[in-house]
Amino acid sequence: MKHKFSENIKIEFGDCRKLIKDVGDESVAMTVTSPPYNLQKNYGTYKDDVAMEKWETLITEIGKEIYRVLKPNGSFFLNVSPIPDKKTKEIIPLDAIAYYLMKKQGFHLRNKIIWHFNNMQNCVNRLSGRWEAVLWFVKDIDNYVFNLEDIRVPYITKNDKRLEGGTGRNPTDVWNIDNPESDFLYFNRVNNMTKNKMGLTEHPCIYPLSMIERIIKMSTNIGDTVLDPFLGSGTTLVAAHKLDRKGIGFELDPKFDEIIQKRLKQEAVSKELFI
Repeated sequence: MKHKFSENIKIEFGDCRKLIKDVGDESVAMTVTSPPYNLQKNYGTYKDDVAMEKWETLITEIGKEIYRVLKPNGSFFLNVSPIPDKKTKEIIPLDAIAYYLMKKQGFHLRNKIIWHFNNMQNCVNRLSGRWEAVLWFVKDIDNYVFNLEDIRVPYITKNDKRLEGGTGRNPTDVWNIDNPESDFLYFNRVNNMTKNKMGLTEHPCIYPLSMIERIIKMSTNIGDTVLDPFLGSGTTLVAAHKLDRKGIGFELDPKFDEIIQKRLKQEAVSKELFI
């Protein structure tokens, strides 16, 4: 099943490892995605409860294809989280596992971005988790798109004459929400209250739109193609459409088509909803 929201936004339903075979070599400027974490979330068709070896195979297979379709100066942003082992409850660092899997495909890690948030469950037997990783991989460590001027944030120091005329500071690799003043764009999770308010309860995990917009601004230019092989609720395509990029999204479960179309129609032409 496939269709176009517009001439530049394409959506296909099915196994991303098969669908991506039709994407041309070196045709995509940037991929950003968040695969299932094996946390037993209700994604519908996909069973989010597999052996770690099977999860690693999934990430390896799609990573290999992402490397193929990326332009020589392309980037791959992979959002993963530490997760507890289902039996022992030991914390498994998915970001470390993903790093080694992608190194085998030829990628280089440019940054490990820490997405820090507050609204999550409170633990009683360990410290409460309050971050996820966004791994920024590039094909060529010496040649990649980085539009720093498009993502600068206000200076922390106020009334410093040395900063007069400056355009802002580098947002760093910690994207923090504890102190809103620490960053111009800060990114909380899209919690159940927000999803209920927006009528987006069908999908268990939704990106903050602003975070994906920053990533797209940072690593692509207008007219470039952005790919999300685990499209979910469609946030990547919403951001791509708003920022005048082309978008390709793959999603396993057709039941999310309605929510994706809804978001593209309502959010892609409006102010940011999830800040």
